[in-house]
Amino acid sequence: MAFAPELDEPVFTEVTPEAAPAVVAADQPVTAPAPEVTPVAVVTPVVIMTPVASAEPAVAEVVAEVVAETTPEPAPEPERIIWYVTGSRVNVREGPSTDYTVLGKVLYGDAAEIISDPDAEWVKIRIEGDGVEGYIAKRFMTDVDPLG
Repeated sequence: MAFAPELDEPVFTEVTPEAAPAVVAADQPVTAPAPEVTPVAVVTPVVIMTPVASAEPAVAEVVAEVVAETTPEPAPEPERIIWYVTGSRVNVREGPSTDYTVLGKVLYGDAAEIISDPDAEWVKIRIEGDGVEGYIAKRFMTDVDPLG
């Protein structure tokens, strides 16, 4: 159920003669007046751009400056640790013990990159040149090139 708001003063509705219904005899047809049509011109807007000299920097320059200021510098690559084989013929294994399968062998003086903790008993290495990775006992490695 809806309630009308309480008003302090009465509200009156006035009907103007234009809005009042015409009285028509029962035998006459009722016709509605034709709506008034006002012709309207269609205008297509045209934007004319002219170059304007400005002391302000171009948007691209401002964006480039902002990007340069907010782009972090790439982290420096970690220093590569290169050690050399001191054993005459040393096995490279799948894991850090003699229980693992032998992947290959390295010879005296071969260079290898240490890619694990260099202080561990077994170190993971990457063989220079062919990229083979595996484990070798650290006691067969040195950080000084034995060949000179």
